[in-house]
Amino acid sequence: MRMTVMRAALTAALSFFALPAFSQTKLPKSETYKDIIEKAYNLSLQRDRTQALNILSAAIQRETRPQAVAELKKTVSEVSNIFFSDKSQQLYETGVSLRKADVNQALDKVSEAARIEPDNFPIVIEMARLMIAKGDCKAGLETVRKQLLVVPFDEDLKLTQAQALACQTKWPEYQKVYDTVAVKKSPLQKYWYALEVQKFLDLNNPLKTQESLALLKKADEKYPESYYWQWKVAHSQKKMNTEQAQKYVMTCKNISANQYRQYMIDPMLCRRVLEVEGELKGMNGTAE
Repeated sequence: MRMTVMRAALTAALSFFALPAFSQTKLPKSETYKDIIEKAYNLSLQRDRTQALNILSAAIQRETRPQAVAELKKTVSEVSNIFFSDKSQQLYETGVSLRKADVNQALDKVSEAARIEPDNFPIVIEMARLMIAKGDCKAGLETVRKQLLVVPFDEDLKLTQAQALACQTKWPEYQKVYDTVAVKKSPLQKYWYALEVQKFLDLNNPLKTQESLALLKKADEKYPESYYWQWKVAHSQKKMNTEQAQKYVMTCKNISANQYRQYMIDPMLCRRVLEVEGELKGMNGTAE
């Protein structure tokens, strides 16, 4: 639904700017940011997404006016997320629907979509996250880094990069990415906080682990991976906490398609059920 709306919005914008098609015969003058937006839309009409994003990104780096930057970034979002091909969108949606049940088939579908639209951000990000879910974190990192060269400020790309680095426990590199994001103001903050819990747990920093866990719980108590990390932190302290373990298992086993899609920004969403069930059985508990 979101993609359909976005496509309609961009199509309308493209049509508006295409009426007085960008003229190559205009006298040289200093381009305004609105000129850049117009040019980007016209390049999108020609399906030249990469060039459109390049000129928008360059304009953002030059701009100092908040309104201009906001409008340029909005255009980047529209241009980068639009599907130019119905077939690629169908393959992408099929891949997304398969992710929970079969990561390999999901990756096959999304990779096929990427062959049609290699610079489409939703496709690239989903492909990278599926690679992370499979454990091929190095490939996931390389996949998303290519797009970050074009749009280095995109938070979805940064988060995916951070997830791939966390998967490889490359914490110094991860930290450099994290430090570029205003996490407390981010709509993606719960996913960042989950990574922070993982980082501090891995680095054996109990105080920071607990601080990050508290932020994660506050950000979204219904986020399934919050239950996992609450259990994992307790487990690292030799505590039982079977309640959170059972909540994680049951939430993941009963998660609806809509709920899964809501949280699928996390490539490891509900992928640790066997780990938790095994621990529960080892404590003579049962994963009901």
